[in-house]
Amino acid sequence: MAKDIAVVSYNLSAASSLTQDAIVFRDTLNSNGYSAELVHQWAFNEPNSSYFKSDRDWERYDGILICGFYGYWNLRELIRSGRPVICANNGFADDLGLGEYMHEHISEDDFNVVNNSHPITSGTGLSLGSLDIGSPVWVDSISTHNHHVDVLITTLANRAVLAAHKDYPLVYFGWYRMSQASSGSALFNLLVQSANWAFSGP
Repeated sequence: MAKDIAVVSYNLSAASSLTQDAIVFRDTLNSNGYSAELVHQWAFNEPNSSYFKSDRDWERYDGILICGFYGYWNLRELIRSGRPVICANNGFADDLGLGEYMHEHISEDDFNVVNNSHPITSGTGLSLGSLDIGSPVWVDSISTHNHHVDVLITTLANRAVLAAHKDYPLVYFGWYRMSQASSGSALFNLLVQSANWAFSGP
């Protein structure tokens, strides 16, 4: 049975340019055996009774993917649910214990694989060193100083863009503008391997 994944997006409109990236995240997961659906960012907005999700509401999902949008919602209920999370929004990296804050906001196509023994990177067959993802994609790198994570891929300035928590199924995936990724980009495989690792529970 396919795992149910909530892809938290700017809104739910397929016609909205602000939701294009979330649609790519959702469709990539769905084409790789998941059952992913868009969930409005207002799921974090406690006064909004039409959308807000309590910890029990989040528990119905096998995993959560947080896309790029306003980065200052309260994640208390999501964290209480204990769900695995892939975070593609630097504003929540600290809340999830994945990093401190954004360091670089860049459109780039060249990165460095610094750990290829973690299941996420080993599953892609990447070698240590240079990684060309094809077309440049906007990415936010984060500081992981004093955070209990495995940094897997960095920018050329040695800042984390892909990191996995050492003890919990939590991943920071810095390439938040996936609608810019070229066909066949290594990012799609990295996203799927991140999902397979984070969402691999029973």
